[in-house]
Order: sequence, then C-alpha cells, then structure tokens
Amino acid sequence: MTSTDEGTKVSESVEQKDAKEMNASTANTEQKSVNETDYDLHVKPEYVLKERHPCLQPPMERKEEEYHPNQKQKKNRHKKNVRNAAKSGKEKTLSDMKVCKQTMVGEECPFGEKCKFKDTHDIKLMLQIREPDIKDVKCPSFNIYGKCQYGISCRVGADHIDFETGKNLTKNVEDVEETTKNNVPYNKLVLLRKDKYPFVCKRYRPGGDKKRKNKDRNGSEQNINETANKVKVEEKGTDSKPEAVPVVANSEAVDMTPLPKMRKLIDFSNKVYVAPLTTVGNLPFRRVMKKYGADITCGEMAVATNLLQGKTGEWALLKRHKDEDIFGVQIAAGHADNYERLSEVIKNEGVEIDFLDMNLGCPIDVICEKGAGAKLMMRESTIRDAVQGMGKNLDCPITIKIRTGWEESKPFAHKLVPKIQSWGFGNIGAIMLHGRSRLQRYSRLANWEYIEQVANAQSSEMDKIPIIGNGDIFSYTDYEEKVLQHEGLSNTAMLGRGALIKPWLPTEIKERRHWDISASERLDMLKDFVCFGLEHWGSDEYGVQNTRRFLLEWLSFLHRYVPVGLLEAQSIPQKLIFDHHKTCVGVPISRQ
Repeated sequence: MTSTDEGTKVSESVEQKDAKEMNASTANTEQKSVNETDYDLHVKPEYVLKERHPCLQPPMERKEEEYHPNQKQKKNRHKKNVRNAAKSGKEKTLSDMKVCKQTMVGEECPFGEKCKFKDTHDIKLMLQIREPDIKDVKCPSFNIYGKCQYGISCRVGADHIDFETGKNLTKNVEDVEETTKNNVPYNKLVLLRKDKYPFVCKRYRPGGDKKRKNKDRNGSEQNINETANKVKVEEKGTDSKPEAVPVVANSEAVDMTPLPKMRKLIDFSNKVYVAPLTTVGNLPFRRVMKKYGADITCGEMAVATNLLQGKTGEWALLKRHKDEDIFGVQIAAGHADNYERLSEVIKNEGVEIDFLDMNLGCPIDVICEKGAGAKLMMRESTIRDAVQGMGKNLDCPITIKIRTGWEESKPFAHKLVPKIQSWGFGNIGAIMLHGRSRLQRYSRLANWEYIEQVANAQSSEMDKIPIIGNGDIFSYTDYEEKVLQHEGLSNTAMLGRGALIKPWLPTEIKERRHWDISASERLDMLKDFVCFGLEHWGSDEYGVQNTRRFLLEWLSFLHRYVPVGLLEAQSIPQKLIFDHHKTCVGVPISRQ
C-alpha cells in the first residue's frame, strides 16, 4: 500500500469521525432545546397562545452588530447625533438645550448678557419649544414643598406654570419636612476632593515612612530629619528644667480611663431585611419595599475610595428617606484606613445610619482586583483593623457580609467566623452569609447546609454573633424551609432577587400565604415607583430619563413573575419558576 492511499484512508476516517461528532452534537442540542422548553411550569391551556396575538407588533429582525474598534465612541454616537440634530434645527426642544436656571423659575439672571445661556432668556420662545406634560402625574416638589425648582423645564408642571407669562407659581405648605436625609454639604465634598479634609486617621502608604515629608499650606516640602535636628539644637541651648507638678495631700485617685461608647443595638430577628442591590436597590425602590412590609433596608454598595474623593454620585447612594426607620449603608474598601477615615466623615457630617455593612462578598472583578469585596475575606488582619478603627468613631453596630469562600470546593467561612468571634469586639451586630462562593457568583443554588455549619462553628464560651443566611428565598415556604428549619441561624428573612421579582414578598412572609396579586395592583406599584423617582431624581428631563432608566432595570426582573392564577396547580411553589429563570438568564443581579 502506498503512502498516498494511507493518507486518503486516514483523512476519510477523520472526516467520518467529525461527521459523527457533529451529528451527536446536533442531536444533543435538539434534545437540550426540548428539555429546556419542557420545564416544571404547567400553565393552564386557555392561557397558552398558539400564535402571536394581533395586538402585538411583529418581531424585529436583529442584525448582527459588527465589532467596533472604539466601543466608547460607539456608545457616544447617539449623543453626537442628538447634538448635530439640535444644531441643524431638528428636534430642537427645551430638553435638548442647556438652560439658565434663574430664568426657568421666573427670576432675573444676575449675569445678564454675559450669561452663557442667554439664548434661553426669552421665556415666550422657551414656552413654545417646551414638550407637553406627562399625563396623570403631578409635580411632587410642588405638592410637598409648595415650589418647584425646575420652573418651566418641569415635565409635570401644569399645576405651577402660568403658560401666558411663564411665571413659576408657589403655594403655602405648613409643616414642611425634609423627606431625604444624609445630604452632605457641598463645601465638605470640596475639601475631600482637594484632599484637605481634617482626618485623624493617617493614610496607609505602601512605601513606609522613609519617603514621607511634611507639607505646609504653601506647598513647600521639608524633611522630617531637618525638623528633628532643629528641635535637638533648641533643647541643647535651653537649661530650663520642667516644673514639678504639685501633689495635693489626701487627694483621691481619679480614674482617667475613657467611658465605653454607648452603641445602639439592632435586633435583626423576626424581621424582613432587603439586601443591598446595586443599581436596582435605589431609594424609590426601597420606598416601594417599605410599603409592602420591609423592616430593614440598606443602600446600594458604595466604594470607599470614591466617597473619600468627594464624588457626588457616590455620596448619593447614602441618602435615606424618612420612611426608612432602620437603614444601613454598605461600604466596599480594600484597606482598613479607608474604612476608618470614612467613618470619621460619617460621624463629623452627621450621616444618619443605623448600621454599617462591610462588603466582603462582591464577586465583581473590578472590586476584587482592588483587594475589596470577596478578596478581603482572605485578609483577616485587615478586617480586624477595619472593625477596630470604625469602632472608635461610630456609635452604631457594624455588620459583615461574606460568602462561603473563593471556590465552591474550598469554603473557609467556617474558619473565618470563629476568628471574628474570638476578637471580642462588641460593635459587630451580625454576619450575613451568602450561600455561594465568589467564583459561583449567582449560579446554582445556595448551600444552606453549609450556612448552618458556619453558624454552629462558633464557640459556646463567648457571645455568639447572629448569623443571617442569604440566598434563594422567593416565597414564604422557602423562608420556612431554609431559615426556620436550620439550627443556629437568626430568623431574619434576607431578600435579594426575590424582592426584585416579587416586591410584595415581605407581606407573604409575614402573613404566611401566597399572594396572587392582581395586574391593577402591580400597575399601581409601578406608578408609585414613578412618583417616588420623580421626587428623588427630579421632574425635569434629566430626572424623567433617570426614572425611566431605573424603571426598566427593575422591569428586567419583575417580568419574570408568573401569576399564581395562571398555573394548573395552585400549590406549586414559586421557586420552580424562579429557579428556571435563574439558571437560564445569566445576568449579574447584585453586588452583595
């Protein structure tokens, strides 16, 4: 047999092998698609559509987008188109223009003709290009405070705008109370940005003290060694001895030890706690959760470095509504000095919080690369220094949010929690344990057996820290099976994605029933969110866009709910539905 014949036979065998593998893969994909459609969700036949309803629009054909070398330029393409259209006279409305705020509220501009936005000083022209008001919505600022700060640029300003003269109307409101708290003064943010805030805690410097220099206000630098030598010369030139302190006879000994700081304790037991949810856990959403029975709320995760740099958007995450009676903030940092310095700002500026949550569970790469989030779980000394440093400034308890570990096969939370208990700090209020590892992120089910193991790993000779489990609570039956039936856990219902899909879940847990909420009630819930959003972000075009954006973010989770009345078996728990969506939709839900 020649070599060419052998080569042809080998090539034929390889081709046959590839063909068999392709046939097997296609068969597997077909079988997989069949299995995916046949999941454990049995809807009544009368509610199953056999063909597309005529009221629905035809499906859009999506073309594959080509890779753009500059993704940032691609994102800003729409903004450039809007600006170009405004210059050419197309779509020129009041929302597309930068306006003079004084003129919009009916006041005279102090800059006059030198104003950068003098083109918007013509009120009659601004009223002509003003967009029509949004229907069925009233201005929240005018109803609460009696005056709208946006004037004619308000998108719901029919109640306070005189369309003939453009005057911004006002009304007298008695007992006006500020609804939003934790507004840090702007001058303090400027000090943080300029690095002139009077911190007591020194900043951590990896280079050590060798290259540290004293800087005066004029910017001149002076070595520490030179100042030390001057002090020594002055001491040699003076022969004066320190004066002796007179001793008073029969004086009683005075105890100069500082009194222990009084801390406000929080009882997390028998309460519904809405976990911090990035992007979707904003203030309007938390107000909706309070209406449906949530007891404890927490703000979105804030990065300590951004807060210490005085970024306004990051400090907005710490804002609190007056209806949030038990409220906490979640902070992510990679060093102990960041936690301690931030606690100084919180104390000095009067930020009202009931507890501070340390984020040791965020799985996002950007956070973990900085040593924060789940990466901080591996540095016990940093955790200890951070808790001890914040205890000097805060009079509220500190909670710690952790995961099972870095890898699913190598959990170490059962070793970390006893060490935190052995420190004996009295300012640790609770430890929240998410039943997944960092590499798991939000895939697969939470390991509640391991959460029970971690809770029972604490020593009985010391005061135990309450352990609050977290993960996969979508109904009151999940709460009973996963929280109440495991020993050693605090009976706190900590909700994450369950609160996004079913905001009325706190009511279900407290009343121990499945609530088949009607469509009209769900629509009223969305209307409340819109009103809360316009009150929080503003009723101008910028606030309307923000409200629409966060509403759509929330609807990406809320649409997964299937009404109980559509199911064949009314007793089917909702977890079957949510587990299916959870495994099929690979979207990062929250940075907990």
